[in-house]
Amino acid sequence: MLVLEKKRNKIEFKAPEAKDICAAVYALTMLIPPGFVTSYSSIAKTLGVHPRRVALCLKNNSELIIVPCHRVVYGTRKIGGYSKLGKSFKKKLLLLEGVVFEDEDTVSRSNFIDLENLLGKN
Repeated sequence: MLVLEKKRNKIEFKAPEAKDICAAVYALTMLIPPGFVTSYSSIAKTLGVHPRRVALCLKNNSELIIVPCHRVVYGTRKIGGYSKLGKSFKKKLLLLEGVVFEDEDTVSRSNFIDLENLLGKN
């Protein structure tokens, strides 16, 4: 991932800072439609960063309504935690949006999307 930065009359490329990566994570998370989820690793692969970086950004998300971080799960489709309000609240939100679960905390394959497919990269 590179960041474009305008300085005076020229555009330069720079390495991303943490805030740049988080902004990109939030933008991709907002693309996930209600009723679907994607994984930390799917977002990470799209951006070329480590999945833990994605998780850290979402953990620090202060705009829970605008950036629907509850729609991001583990690559195994397990819902994982939801640091702000807890795992059970995350599951309730997903159920309200129409996400189907195969078992107690595994999202159905039919509700899982790969961001590269969503963005038309495959």
